[in-house]
Amino acid sequence: MKALAAIVLAAGKGTRMKSERAKVTFPLAGKAMVQRVVDTALKLKASKIAVIVGWKKESVKISLNPDPSLEFIEQKEQLGTGHAVMVATESFKDFEGDVLILCGDVPLLSAETVDKLWTAHKEKGAAATVLTAIVDDAGRYGRMLRDDKGNIKGIVEYKDATQEERKIQEFNTGIYCYDSKKLFSALSKVTNDNQQKEYYLTDTLEILYNAGEKVESVVLEDIMEVSGVNSQEQLAELENIYYDRTRKHWLNNGVMIHNPATVLIGDDVVIGQDAEIGAGVQLFGDSCIGRECIIGPNCLIQNSALGVGSVLFGHNIIIESELQEHSIIDYGIKVIRNNSDE
Repeated sequence: MKALAAIVLAAGKGTRMKSERAKVTFPLAGKAMVQRVVDTALKLKASKIAVIVGWKKESVKISLNPDPSLEFIEQKEQLGTGHAVMVATESFKDFEGDVLILCGDVPLLSAETVDKLWTAHKEKGAAATVLTAIVDDAGRYGRMLRDDKGNIKGIVEYKDATQEERKIQEFNTGIYCYDSKKLFSALSKVTNDNQQKEYYLTDTLEILYNAGEKVESVVLEDIMEVSGVNSQEQLAELENIYYDRTRKHWLNNGVMIHNPATVLIGDDVVIGQDAEIGAGVQLFGDSCIGRECIIGPNCLIQNSALGVGSVLFGHNIIIESELQEHSIIDYGIKVIRNNSDE
């Protein structure tokens, strides 16, 4: 099996967030955005994950759970996406395999989609494979350029595109899979001869195409997966989408949820069939809700396990605790580290 690595772009400041905080450290549903991106790479068993850091680099580092596959590489100047990947050249000089390019501020990208990208890349023997999407109006995204045979020949950034090119509906999502050696060879030929005076990663596709290499694409089915975060408002919108998808998952797997829009469920939570969740409930961390449990309104449960058939009357707080089967917890009772305040 071919080795897989990932480069996570996480060096930007994110000025539109109106904050001094590094953008990728903002939490979405209880996890830093960049942690969610790293988790995606870990699910694909990437053996090496290089996180490119810059602005508030130490805060980015501590926002991530320790893992032996992680390494941090500093981009001291932000000179474009191509430059961000260039700073990893030395780290990857001995790596033989494929490398994913992921964005630290795109937290909803699923492991299933990235696996589909990598699978297509391997099956087609491509030097580079880009995740694209098709919409009526691609806004300010870079447009995919194809030759008369339909092959990708490059990407043009919106600011550098002609009016005709801006009419193209297929756009670049900024997610790629490359043959590592061919990526860094192409990067060595990239220049900053453009309006932004930046080194564009997108230029590598044209370089590879002109060298006779195969450049492929996978079209994204769910465009929400590549929604980036550029403001606090956008972050809140994505968090709502995330929680809504989680709720729908459990609603379609035998769980009753009252007034679902008020309920928050973390992605590490497991809920048994025929459980009933009241309005305003929050379930976080490594929590397991047993079958046929009834959780009354406005309860908070974090890193806890509820045995089969347990009942919480409502307004309860259960933290780092384990309730035996058929436990009954009266209104307002707190159980913290298995100690009750009754």
